[in-house]
Amino acid sequence: MNEVTITSHAYQSLIEICLRALPEEACGILTGTGTIRRAQPPNVTVTGIQAIRNRSQQPHNRFAFDPKEWIQAYYSMQKNRQSLVGYFHSHPSTMPIPSTADWNGLHAAAHGINYWIVSLQQADKPLIQPYWAENGRFTPLMLTKISI
Repeated sequence: MNEVTITSHAYQSLIEICLRALPEEACGILTGTGTIRRAQPPNVTVTGIQAIRNRSQQPHNRFAFDPKEWIQAYYSMQKNRQSLVGYFHSHPSTMPIPSTADWNGLHAAAHGINYWIVSLQQADKPLIQPYWAENGRFTPLMLTKISI
């Protein structure tokens, strides 16, 4: 199984963003270092989390990036010399298992990406499951948290 890494600070930030969004889904981008190449699972370390407002018409079980915030997050990332290493969203009441809606919600150009789902089914014990999304399927990745 392929592995991705997250710093303790980024891990805490991810959990806090998702909890604050309850009862709706949170969503955003993962920034950090490493390489992502099409047709190959990622070799990345997530060092930053950028929330993007969920503009879905059904925010309790779907997500859609606010276009304006997405553009601002992307430019901020570039300005701060960070790299986009993936996307995340939360499942407020279900396990971190991708749904058809999750796949359909991915932008066509986003296939071949690091894609994380945070389950808040048990809010006091959030579960984070990263995936490699490509060719119509999600392949689970192993998550390692590091302290810096």
